Amino acid sequence: MMNVPTDRKFFRDALVGKMKELGISGAELARKSKLSKDAISTYTTMRSLPGPKTLARLCAVLKCKPTDLLPTHPVSETVLEMRDHSKPGYKLLVVKMPLPLEDALKHYKLLAQIEQEHSGGNGHDK
Repeated sequence: MMNVPTDRKFFRDALVGKMKELGISGAELARKSKLSKDAISTYTTMRSLPGPKTLARLCAVLKCKPTDLLPTHPVSETVLEMRDHSKPGYKLLVVKMPLPLEDALKHYKLLAQIEQEHSGGNGHDK
């Protein structure tokens, strides 16, 4: 099982807490915020976080500020997140925050090294 990023857990817990506080179901939140039930489900199951516009819609319905739903400081030191890819034998590497150029280059070089090792050293897929 993949570890869930702590920012998603924080958001889910805050969102569900606000929904309970106001007595709003997921379906009602979806309807009032003009979002799909699936969108609300992705937040309550911690599969994703909303973008700024969606967050604003949710906050309008839940009568709260974005800072009530999102952590105000990084809750995880983890910069990279590994996710499953639909192609067997592949993973997605997701950068969770902007990086200074030097750090980004360091991670990019590490990824290039890993790719080279896994492709037999020729830089191409097997």
